[in-house]
Amino acid sequence: ITDKTAIDAQLSHGADEPQKQAYQVFADCDMPAGFTIRPTGHGYISRELRFEGNGHWYYSAVLNKGWVLWYYRWPALRDGLVRGEDLLERFPSAEMTKTKDIKVRVKGPDEARAVVRAILTSQP
Repeated sequence: ITDKTAIDAQLSHGADEPQKQAYQVFADCDMPAGFTIRPTGHGYISRELRFEGNGHWYYSAVLNKGWVLWYYRWPALRDGLVRGEDLLERFPSAEMTKTKDIKVRVKGPDEARAVVRAILTSQP
């Protein structure tokens, strides 16, 4: 992770404890070589982690009060890092967005670990 202070600030307000724990799982996860995890925000989204690699923004975690919204972004699907069909099967509540991202509402740390595991087990 690039900025622990920023993560602590993001976690300091608004979310319930299970969601804070899930967000922390994402912040601390071991991504494949070459990835960075960057706390950021844009527009009305003030608490976000961006998972970037090879010059692309592949994954995203957005902290909300009742869940963490995880995105397997279109570039990850396009580049074959994960398979959309597998994700939709693995996470029954997952939805495909208009921009071809797959989003999953994560409500706790166990679900967060499952989301990360889906990335790590899909690596070519």
